[in-house]
Amino acid sequence: MKSHHHVALSLLTLCISQQLYAQTNANSVQSASGVQATAAATSNASSSDVPSVTLDAITVSANAKTGTALAQKISEMPAVTQVIREADIQAQATGNRTVGDILAQLVPSLGVSSGSVSNYGTTMHGRPVQYLLNGVPLSGSRSLSRELNSIDPEQIERVEVLSGATSIYGAGAAGGLINIVTKSMAGYGFTGQTRLGINSSREFKSDSLGYHVGHSFGYGGERVYGNVDIDYEATGGKFDSHGDRISPDANQTDNQDTDTVSVNANLGFDISDTKTMNLAATYYDSEQDTDYGVDYGDNLSVLLKGTTPSLRAIDGADIENQPYNTKSSLNLNYNDSDFFGSNLSLTGYYRDEKARFYPSGKLFNKQAQEVWVNNGLTDETTLGKLLAASAVVTQSEADIEVMGLRAAMQTETDVMGKNTLFSYGADFEREESEQTYYGQDLTTFLASNGLTSTSNGLSYNGGPKTTIDKWGAFVNADVDMTDKWHTSAGVRYQNIKSDTDRFVPIYEQLLADYFATNGISDIADAYGIDYEAGAVEAGSSKHDKVLFNLGSSYQLTDDDQVFANFSQGFTTADVQRALRDVRAGFVVNSDNIQPISINNYELGWTGKRGDTSARVSGFYNDSDKTVRFTNDYTVEVVDTDERIYGAEASLTHDLNKDWQFGGSLAYTRGQYKKDGDWLELDAVRLTPLKGTAYAQYNFSEGSNIRLQALAVGGSDKAYKDQQNDPDASAQPLTGYATFDVLGQVKLPVGRMGYGVYNILNKDYQTVYHQTTFGDLNRLPASGTTYGLSYTVDY
Repeated sequence: MKSHHHVALSLLTLCISQQLYAQTNANSVQSASGVQATAAATSNASSSDVPSVTLDAITVSANAKTGTALAQKISEMPAVTQVIREADIQAQATGNRTVGDILAQLVPSLGVSSGSVSNYGTTMHGRPVQYLLNGVPLSGSRSLSRELNSIDPEQIERVEVLSGATSIYGAGAAGGLINIVTKSMAGYGFTGQTRLGINSSREFKSDSLGYHVGHSFGYGGERVYGNVDIDYEATGGKFDSHGDRISPDANQTDNQDTDTVSVNANLGFDISDTKTMNLAATYYDSEQDTDYGVDYGDNLSVLLKGTTPSLRAIDGADIENQPYNTKSSLNLNYNDSDFFGSNLSLTGYYRDEKARFYPSGKLFNKQAQEVWVNNGLTDETTLGKLLAASAVVTQSEADIEVMGLRAAMQTETDVMGKNTLFSYGADFEREESEQTYYGQDLTTFLASNGLTSTSNGLSYNGGPKTTIDKWGAFVNADVDMTDKWHTSAGVRYQNIKSDTDRFVPIYEQLLADYFATNGISDIADAYGIDYEAGAVEAGSSKHDKVLFNLGSSYQLTDDDQVFANFSQGFTTADVQRALRDVRAGFVVNSDNIQPISINNYELGWTGKRGDTSARVSGFYNDSDKTVRFTNDYTVEVVDTDERIYGAEASLTHDLNKDWQFGGSLAYTRGQYKKDGDWLELDAVRLTPLKGTAYAQYNFSEGSNIRLQALAVGGSDKAYKDQQNDPDASAQPLTGYATFDVLGQVKLPVGRMGYGVYNILNKDYQTVYHQTTFGDLNRLPASGTTYGLSYTVDY
C-alpha cells in the first residue's frame, strides 16, 4: 500500500471548498479494494438508504477522479449539501429512467422531471442550476436544457449537490450546483461489469418495449488506473394511463423511439507521490427514429386556427431529418499536492453539444398584420385571407462549444492561532453558440396534414452567432475559530463579455419571403409594400461585478449543527435566445443586454437522534431583474425586483436493521414587481410544493424492496395574479402524486433489479407539460411502466 496526500482538486472542489474548511488528510490510504470516496458511517442504514447531508469526514484518495469530490469535510459546510451515492442512483435506474427522474426523487429542492428530453424549468430555490459532469460545466450562457440527458444513469458514481448561489463559482450558478460524477476505477487489477435491462408499458405493447445493454472495463494499478463504460439503450414508445400512445413533444422533443449510446472513460496516473494527472472523457449520442407524428387536426386547424388538439400520436410520420442530441466532454487535470507547500490544481476542459429539434409550425400573422395595417389595409375579411399564408414549418438545430481553463491554489497556514485555509485562483471560459432554423416544404407538410417533413433548402437565423468570454479571480479564507465554530469568507471578481455577429432576425426573413410569395406580392405592390429584411448589426456587451460570500457553521452538540450563509450570484440571460425574436435595427450593447445579480441567504440545522437523521433549512434570495417567456414565447429580461423564499426538510429513520423510512418536503414561493404590485412567479420558475416519502425493507441476504411516493402541490395563484400582466404566460397547476415499487434481488451470480413506476396508473401531466408552451404541449404522463435489470460484476 502507498500513502497519498491532498485530494486532487479541480473546479467544483475548489469552488465549494471556499465555503468550508476542507480538512487535508495527508495520510489517507488507498486499499487494494479500489479507489473511491469513503465516509464514516453515520447510521446503521444500508447502502440503499435515502441520501442525506453527510455529517462525518469524507476521505478521498489522491487517485480519485479529480474535480469530482465536494470536499473532504462536508460537516462544516455552511450550506445545504447532499452526496447521492451510487447504490441510491442504481436502485432508481431500473427501467427507462432518466437522470432527471432519479434526481427529482432524491433531491428535495430540485424540480420534478419534465417527461421529455428537456430539463427546462427544473430549478432549485427558484433559480437556474449549474450542472457539471466530472467538474466540466454542462450549463452555459446558451442552454438547450439537455444537461440531464448527457450520461447514462448506469455510469454515475455519485451526484454532489449544493443548493443556493455561490459567489466563488461565479456566473451561472444562481440556484446551486449539481455535479454528476461518472465511475472511475472499480478495484485493484482488472475488473468488469455487465448490465442488461428491459422495460415496457403496462399493456406490454410491442412498440413500448425497450432494452439496455452495457459493459464496464476497469484496471487499478500502483501508478496507472482507468475505467471505460459503454452503454446502449433502445427506447420504445410511451403510453398514457388509458393505454394510448403519447404524442411526440413538438416543442422540445422526447425520447420515444430513440437509440442512445453513452461512453464514459477515465485514465489517471501518478507522476510521483505528490503529482497526478487525470483525463476524463464522455460521449453521449441519442437519435430518434419514429413513425409517429403530431395530430394538428383537420387541415392543420390546430396550427392555423387555434383549435384544441387531440394530443393523439398519429402513425405514418415521415421525417427526413429526425431529432438527435449529441454531447462530448473532455477534462484534463494536473494536481500537485506539495507545490511549495501548497496544493496546485490546473484543469482544462472542452465540451461540444449539438441538437436537432422536432419540425414544428410557426405563425407570424401578428407581424404580417402589423405591416399590412401600417400600410393602410384594415379590412378584416381581406386580412384574414392574406394572413392565412403567414405560416412556416421549420426545424431547429443548435451547436454549442465550450472550452475553459482553471488554475487554483490552496494553502493551509496559521493566522493568529487559528487554523486557516486560503484558496485563490483564476479561471477563463469561452462559449461559442449558433442556432439555425431549416425550412421545411410547406406544400408537402400541408398535404400530409403535418406528418411529412422534408427540407426546402431555406434556412433562417435562430439568433446571432454568439461568443461569450467569462473570466474571474477569487480568494477565500476558511477559518476554524474554535473546535466547533467555523467561518468562511471570500471575494470574487467576475467579468462577462459577449460578442454577436451581424444577423437577420427570423421574422424579418419570414416577412420578406411572405410578401414576395405569389398571390401576396401583387396585393403588396398595390399597397406600396416592398418589404426587405432588415438586419441587426454585430455588437458586444461587457459587464463585471465583485461578488462576496460569508458563511458560518457551529457544532451545537456532537449531533447538532447550525449554519448561516450569504452568497452572491451573477449571470446574464441567454443572449442568443433573447435576441432571436428582436426586429431589425435592434442595437446590441451593454445597455440592452443586462446582467442579473442575485443575493442569497440561507439558515439551517442538521442533526441526529439515535436512528433518526433530519435537516431543515430556509432560504431567501432576491435579484434586480427577472427573465421570462412572454405569452407568445419570446424571451425578455424585465428590469424589476424579484424575491424568492422557501424552506426544505428531510428525515430518515431506521426502525430496526430491516425497516427504514424517510421523506422530504420542499416549499418555494416568489414574486416579481409589476407597476408597484408584487405578482406571484409561476411553476416554470419555481419548484411547486413537493414531497417525497419511502418505506424500505431489507432482507437478510442482501435483497430489498421499496415503496416510494412523489407528490406535487397544485396552485392557480400565479395564473390569477398574472392576469394583471398582459405579457405573462402563467398557467394554473394541478397537483398529483405517483407511487413506485422497486427493489434489488441478490442472486447466486449477480443481482436483479426491478421497478414498477406509477403503480396506480395515475392520469396526470408533469409540471412542464402543464405550464410551458401552448396546447400542443399539454401531453399526458406515462401510465404504469415496468423495468427489469440484471447486473453481474467480475
